[in-house]
Amino acid sequence: MNDGEAPTHAVHDLGGDPAGPIDRAEHARTLFDQRVDAMLRLLAHPQQGYFTVDAMRRSIESLSPQDYHGLAYYERWLRAVRQLTIERGLVDVNALRERIARIERARGLAGQVK
Repeated sequence: MNDGEAPTHAVHDLGGDPAGPIDRAEHARTLFDQRVDAMLRLLAHPQQGYFTVDAMRRSIESLSPQDYHGLAYYERWLRAVRQLTIERGLVDVNALRERIARIERARGLAGQVK
């Protein structure tokens, strides 16, 4: 590090940064949280999985600072699962985009139909 430069570290490395108190209260897991957890357990199963927990960690730690700090815990997991399934060729990114677009169109119509 040069004089006058701020120390650089990875987005997940918060040691020494001011962050306030840690919330140690138990949090009820939502249905979304449970579904993301189940997907990860299936996709990273030690004997039959498609990627490792280490790959998952790498993917989470490579999020942009905005995403890392702006997403909730299981949202980070989902973003990492998405990235790894694309990397491993389990999901085609163009097919995924089209499916998301179809769902968004359907949701837009669902509120208008009586």
